[in-house]
Amino acid sequence: MKRIIAIMIIGLGCIFLSMAQTQPAAGYRQEGIASYYGDEYDGLNTASGEKYDSTKFTAAHPNLPFGTILTITNTQNNKQVIVRVNDRGPSKPVRIIDVSKAAAEQLDMLITGTAPVIVEEKIPTAPGVVTSIPAVAPPSQSAPPPQGASGASGENLLPSSYVPPRSGTVAELKPGIPPMGTGKRYRIQVGAYKIVRNAMDVFDKLKNTGLSPAYERSGDYYRVVLAGINADDVRSVAEKLGTAGFREALIREEPSVNNE
Repeated sequence: MKRIIAIMIIGLGCIFLSMAQTQPAAGYRQEGIASYYGDEYDGLNTASGEKYDSTKFTAAHPNLPFGTILTITNTQNNKQVIVRVNDRGPSKPVRIIDVSKAAAEQLDMLITGTAPVIVEEKIPTAPGVVTSIPAVAPPSQSAPPPQGASGASGENLLPSSYVPPRSGTVAELKPGIPPMGTGKRYRIQVGAYKIVRNAMDVFDKLKNTGLSPAYERSGDYYRVVLAGINADDVRSVAEKLGTAGFREALIREEPSVNNE
């Protein structure tokens, strides 16, 4: 009987130790060396059961729960990326995290292969462009804003939904397509979303179309934008958007370098 009790105590101890190792502490923060694994692993199963995709913003961590959202900062250049844990690693104990190739590119560590980083369980709240967002939204987040909705700043967040492709169409840009030959640059907002999964889907759709999207934070919303578009290229971008199934988008002139 004593032996059985001892085995049960040891078993319970192992369970509690395992739980302690897999649950991130509040305000989780870790400093160390990050590495990355490249596109040669594309299509292989990760520890979570997902297939690795080098173009997604994911990471391998020794014990944080799958789905944990982490902000990684390269301390050599202050570049940041937001990733979702979906794998176990790194294989070398001297490193604290492995990131996907897409995340490594954003951290500017493709050439070096490794970089000193700070890993935190948080998402930056300050407005501005962010390089990636989590692929799964927390359950508490609400649906995307309806057409015509505005954010806390009063900015128009149109459009807010993705529609099936309609070939041969041109997306309507509001307030309109600017004249060519001006040398001006524009930013096109394709959508604004509270549910990050919706923003991620649009981001991926734009990348597959050959465009270079980015994310902006505006309060609780993630805006998917195309930045730095030359006036002469706006119409061709609108055609690509239409071919990809986007009916409308917002366009605004970016400030010139001389005015910044």
